[in-house]
Amino acid sequence: MRNAMRWLSVVGGLCFSWAPPAMADGTPVECGSVDCEGVREMKALFVAQINFAGVTSRFSMDLAAVGFAPPACADGSRAPVPGPEWVAGCRFAYRVTAVTGYPDAPATFTATAQGAAGTAAAGVKLLISRPSWDKVVFTLERGGVRRFVGWDECLPAASFTCDAQLREGTQNIREIFIMERAFLQDKERYSSNLEELGFFPMGCTDGTRAAVPDSSWTGGCRFIYSVEVAGTAPAMTYIATARAISGPIAGTTMKINETGVLTITPVPGMCQ
Repeated sequence: MRNAMRWLSVVGGLCFSWAPPAMADGTPVECGSVDCEGVREMKALFVAQINFAGVTSRFSMDLAAVGFAPPACADGSRAPVPGPEWVAGCRFAYRVTAVTGYPDAPATFTATAQGAAGTAAAGVKLLISRPSWDKVVFTLERGGVRRFVGWDECLPAASFTCDAQLREGTQNIREIFIMERAFLQDKERYSSNLEELGFFPMGCTDGTRAAVPDSSWTGGCRFIYSVEVAGTAPAMTYIATARAISGPIAGTTMKINETGVLTITPVPGMCQ
């Protein structure tokens, strides 16, 4: 299991050949906007590819094979598709544009979505890719201006600014817990070395990563992570920490111990 989880994190590099349009910080799209349809489905496509790779050790050009099936419009209609390799949703069509194999080559993939002509999504293009073992690139282009899309966009309004941002920390600290259990079974000890565990959190979709105070920490997007181990085998304990360093959740601290008890200590502010 530990090797499988490590493989999901360790994939190789991919070069892109587009001529980049202007980039903009932009405002995250609202949950009910037409752009949000594409954002939500591209996130679903990404998850489908990762789950498929966890079973087959490869990505796929065939979106049906990975289980990606975007819903139609409420009236049953779907976007026209430019070719047989495309999959139609309501106002967007989706396609995997590149895949590299595993284990003969580093495993990567790139997928795109484009808005259908004659709909409110016309001219909108999205791209998502897994270009390296610790990175995902997610962009949205409209009118020749491209911006990065955050993982916390297009979620219900109540979770847009806080719960969605906290999710990075809770998911990753639980992943550390699972990895420590697997490591204990293999090595009969816990580890404070996150690289040794195989824990490689993804940075932000714009390529940035949270700054760490020293080498005992590992940076994700909004969170940094560390593990403190106490005692000697077989009587060892540990506490893993995730700390938010940006956004409205900055200062929030999460801790989990070897028994799986998770505590979250928020800071005063908009997320309380």
